[in-house]
This record gives sequence, structure tokens and C-alpha cells, in this order.
Amino acid sequence: MNGTLVSDLGLGPATWLFLSFLGCVTLFFKFSRFWSIRNLDLILLFALVPGMMMIVGSRPAQPFAAYVLLFLGSAAWLVRCLVDLGFSRRPLLEPNLNASGLFCLSVGVLGLLLVETVSLPVEEGAARNPAEPSAREELAGRPPSPTEENVAVKQVLEIAPLPESLKHKPLQVILSRVLAVLAHLGLVSGLWLIGWKHFERSITGLSMAACYLLLPYSRVALVDSGQLIPSALIIYAVFWHTRPTISGLLIGLAAGWIPACLGLIALWAGFYKGKSRLRYLLVSVSVALACALLGSFGPGLSQWASALGARSIAEVGLLPRFEPRSDGSFWVGFDSSFRLPVLIGYLALVIVTIFVPARKDLSELISLSAALLVASQFWYLEKGGTLVLLYLPLAIVMMFRPTMNARRLLGASLQRSASRTPVSPPSS
Repeated sequence: MNGTLVSDLGLGPATWLFLSFLGCVTLFFKFSRFWSIRNLDLILLFALVPGMMMIVGSRPAQPFAAYVLLFLGSAAWLVRCLVDLGFSRRPLLEPNLNASGLFCLSVGVLGLLLVETVSLPVEEGAARNPAEPSAREELAGRPPSPTEENVAVKQVLEIAPLPESLKHKPLQVILSRVLAVLAHLGLVSGLWLIGWKHFERSITGLSMAACYLLLPYSRVALVDSGQLIPSALIIYAVFWHTRPTISGLLIGLAAGWIPACLGLIALWAGFYKGKSRLRYLLVSVSVALACALLGSFGPGLSQWASALGARSIAEVGLLPRFEPRSDGSFWVGFDSSFRLPVLIGYLALVIVTIFVPARKDLSELISLSAALLVASQFWYLEKGGTLVLLYLPLAIVMMFRPTMNARRLLGASLQRSASRTPVSPPSS
């Protein structure tokens, strides 16, 4: 196949969307429990598709109605994440396919996904992604200059097993594809590890991985390392949540890569207690500040980071008097003062989630993390609402997670009962 997967198979975007929806319904829809939360979640997973397709199909013009639809879908997911805190009991809902079938399907689709990630033409990868950073759009359209690549790098690229469309592009574009491949592998493996380790069911991990691979957003933002890298870091932070130093490192890197994750630093600080909180804050804040300082005082590093998909604080609208571009934002044409209440509301949400609930378990941490990432789309200045892959894996974990607080309460009750049991004297 010389072109893209969909074109070579003769499938248009609408047909691919229908097949994705049919695949998810076939695998995960509970026909015996029609009014279950799982079925509602499956419908909500596709709530953002109309707005995304409107933006992709209307380029170079950016219809305002598409961003309205994206904001409505994001609001629905924000409500869903907050309501999840009240679901103390979750029934065990098995997928409609056994573990062997899910594994075969996941490996096959992942292989196709990785092949297309490497072979997709650069211009088409930017055209299909509504959240493509402006810096990468400008970089993708120009050839590399002699000052950017030396002779040794050119010789390595010539013998590397890369498509011809990538060999003649700047080195930053090639590295972004490598990062996208690693992020896809990290997300699939991280979802399976969470299901196997923390949910104690390997088939649940396979279900989450298969759902991620089948959803159309994974193909829309196929090569967007700006979303994929922090999303993979957050998923592995969830997996390593019992190690505050490791989770602090991962959350700090995600916040340094894209400022939409800054709220997670405060949220996760409310999850830990005592010395664990101090270790987490020390590592996460230090890493995030180091990333910010490197971007501020190293112009070359900031340009490379932008080319690889990272976002700066100015681009996302956290600095005053920064106006969005002529397209690609809901806030085009609005005065910057209209965004101030949205930022204040987001800050209030972050503060509330630090203290409520007072004792968070893993399920509550997942739901609140997804809620903050969804809420960041409303104040995001450039292409806010289109960063679906940033919170999609967390939403999938929230959707498939079983009842978890019962085990925590059981462990606490066992500890209390053990402390109250008197020690009998030894028999003579």
C-alpha cells in the first residue's frame, strides 16, 4: 500500500466512523442491560465526532458551530467524570468477546496503526488532525535547510527504513513520528497493565486497549505527539500511583510538555498524604519548572519542543494579551476578558478537587484527573476542545473500571478489627 490505510481500502471517513462505532458496540454494548452506564459511555465516546469531522471537512475555514459542538460534548464528559464520583458500586460487565479474541484484535489493529503512523504523509497527517500545532503545520510544509542537518544525519536517513515522504523532511518531523509510535505502544501497554494489576482482570485491560485502538480519535490524531506523549505519561502515572516519586516525575513531565496538565499536579498532591505528598510535590514541581526554564532560556530547545508537538504557556492562553490566530480557536473574535471567568472557574475546580473527597481512592483519582483535563479544553486558547486524545485514555479507564472502594473499606475494617482484638496470653 503506497498511500493511507483508509484510501487504499476504499473507505471514506464516514464509512470508517460507522465501522468504528459498529465495532465498539459489538464488543462492549451490554444488550442484556440496555439502561446501563456502560452503554451510555459508549454513546458519549462518539459525542465529539461531529465537531471533529466538521473541522476536518471544512478546512481551511474553521466553522464556529464545530467548536460549539465540541464544547457541548466536552461539557457532557465533564459532567460524566464528576458524576462518576457517586458510583460507589459498579457491576462487573464482561466484553462480548473472550480474551483470546480481544488479544488477536488488539494486536492486529495496533500493527495497522503503527504502520500508518510511520508511513502517513506529513501533509495529510497535519490535514486530518484538528489539534495540529501551528508550529508543526509550518514545519511540515518546508524542506530541511542545510544548517538543520549535517552530512552524517543525511546518510543515516538515507539508509533508514523510512518512507520517502519522511526522508526529505526536517529531523524534528521524523522524531515526532518516533515519539508517536512509542506513545501508541505506551498507551496500549499501560491500559493493559492497569487492568491486569489494579483492576485484577487481564481481560479488562485488553478491553480498554481494544477500545482505544478502535475509536476514530486514535486515527484522527494519529501522529500528534503533542497529545499522545502526555497522555501516555499520565496513564503510566496511574499505573505507578503507589510510587509518589515516579508518579511525580511522570505528571511533571506531562505538565511541562503541555500546560493543560498543570492542574493534575495539585490534584495528585491531594491524593497523597504525609511524606509521600512531599516527595511527590518536590519531584513534580521541580520537573515542571525545569521544563519551563529550558523552554524560556533555550530558544533552540523551545523550537524543537514546538516542532515535536509541545505547547507553550503563551499558546494556551495563560499569559495576558496573547491573541489567538485567525483560525483554530473558539475564542477568535472574543475579548480576552471573556476567558477570565472560565479560567477562574477552572482554578476553583482544581482547588475543590484537592480537598474533595478528603480520602481519595484510585477510582476517584482517575475520574477527577479526567475531569480536569476535559475542563482545560474550555480555556485553552489555540484549538481548545480538539485535544480529545489528552483525556480519552483516562475516560476509557473510568468507563471500564470495576468497584474499587469496597476493597479499600474492607482493608480498613480488617485493620481496625485487628487493632481491637486482645492478645491472648501464651498457654502454660
